[in-house]
Amino acid sequence: MGDSEKMEQILIEPQKSNSLLLKAETELSKRKYKIVLEVLVIGFFMMIIAAPIINIISNVIDNIGEIRIRLFSDELLGDSQWQMMKSALWESFSIAFIAVGIDLIIGFPIAAILTRGEFKGKKIIDFLVDLPMAVPTSALGFSVMLFWTIFNILPGRTLIIFVHVAFTYPYIVRNLKIAIEKVNPLLEKAAMTLSASKLTVLRTISFPLIREGLIAGSILAFTRSLGETGATMICAGLVETAPILVVGLRKQLQLPTASFLSLVLIIISLSLLIIVKLVARRDTTTKKFWQIHFDWEKYLSKPVFTRGIKILAGILMLIFVLVPSFYIVSQINLPIVKEELFDVDNKWAYLWESVVNSFQVGFIVIAIDVVFAIAFAFILTREKWGKANEILDAILDIPLTIPSAALGFAVFMFWGPAGIDIAEPGIGMIIFTHLTFTFPYVVRPIAAQIKNVDVGHEEASATLGAAPLTTFRRITFPAIKNGVIAGMIAAFTRSLGETGATLIVMGADRTVPVLIVDWVEENAFGSAAFASILVIIISAFLLALVRVFTPDIKQRL
Repeated sequence: MGDSEKMEQILIEPQKSNSLLLKAETELSKRKYKIVLEVLVIGFFMMIIAAPIINIISNVIDNIGEIRIRLFSDELLGDSQWQMMKSALWESFSIAFIAVGIDLIIGFPIAAILTRGEFKGKKIIDFLVDLPMAVPTSALGFSVMLFWTIFNILPGRTLIIFVHVAFTYPYIVRNLKIAIEKVNPLLEKAAMTLSASKLTVLRTISFPLIREGLIAGSILAFTRSLGETGATMICAGLVETAPILVVGLRKQLQLPTASFLSLVLIIISLSLLIIVKLVARRDTTTKKFWQIHFDWEKYLSKPVFTRGIKILAGILMLIFVLVPSFYIVSQINLPIVKEELFDVDNKWAYLWESVVNSFQVGFIVIAIDVVFAIAFAFILTREKWGKANEILDAILDIPLTIPSAALGFAVFMFWGPAGIDIAEPGIGMIIFTHLTFTFPYVVRPIAAQIKNVDVGHEEASATLGAAPLTTFRRITFPAIKNGVIAGMIAAFTRSLGETGATLIVMGADRTVPVLIVDWVEENAFGSAAFASILVIIISAFLLALVRVFTPDIKQRL
């Protein structure tokens, strides 16, 4: 049976029992409804992503006089707030630079091994490398803190660096893997046949081709570190980073000052995003590589050194990433957990309520996301709007780079009592906030799947008289459903793990990551460990589902 006959069978056979549905689809496929849908989708997109950021800019401009006085010439405090803000920004930047530097040293060999190597257990290691991206950072931070406490490294700057290495490491490895996969191995083999050593090949051929991926991964890891809140709060001690300061200013109701710091973080993040976009567009296919050989390169290319580097990188990955991230699993003490969860404070009830809140928010968010994400993905991939498509695509990535505390504060100022006053701090505002940063996670895998759809099948459907909506239901959606499912799972995982933005807008409500932070601050370590292991198990399960449904799509969780 040919493709046209299969298409005819798919489209015509169901018509007998679905005549009303087909009539409705024919009516709703008219251009006027398509225009209405696109207006609604673009409006939703701009309201949840662009509007809060624009509102922060407006708020800072409107209150610039008060901000100037509070920061530089307060009658009682002088410029102490400005000095505190500079110190917090310096801590955030220096920690991010150091963490990314460590990531690069131990991440590059592992990325090469996972890309080019073939060995038993490769898929398991690849899965474990990705898992810290999916685990809520508050749980990750608590686990890392417990591990390094063994070596007498207490909460403070060093511990913050270690926890930031743990959760940013996957971003480096994942982006390097994608970059290395794009390098044609024939180029490297050809150089080796011309007597070039492995190190010479790396310097003159491989590195220039993966440099853009290296830069992009480093910037993404840097922005992730710059914006982290939950894990940092657990490991900070007396150190205060910029996101922690935003949370503190929000709690003190110093909204203009918090707006200013949030805007600074947003501007920095957007600048880094622009750099990533520019780097991603650079063409490396026409570069010229000069074969300059050095004797020391040939010497260091001996198997004893190359294997030693790989082994050392593996050991460092275990020490700094994998073991600390999941060390908490070995530290569960059931008698202590039972005593804490079911004592007079009845922590079990709080845990159950926070789990219900987390799942309620997650399910509502992905339900709303997927309705608009499918249409938005089609706009990005199928509409020929020129520069408008590029602008929408760039705006979509903004929530991925902005520190979550700053993003949460922007949402609070826009949707809350200080803005258009639609939502009060609590579950409602948590949903608005989570919609903002989860939407890209749903759109990206759907857009990737749409690009792989055989347009010929859709055209054949049209020639057989099917309305566009009928074609979507019978042809397109079955082809992209794995992307839809993967996007929903990724968004749910991201929502489940968010701490910083939730702290800004939560009111009296608690989600699991926030509850973990609360319990660690109360020294209720048994209860915090139980909650952390619970979310680690859930996150691992969800990450496994994403891999099942999108084996060929590179996910950014």
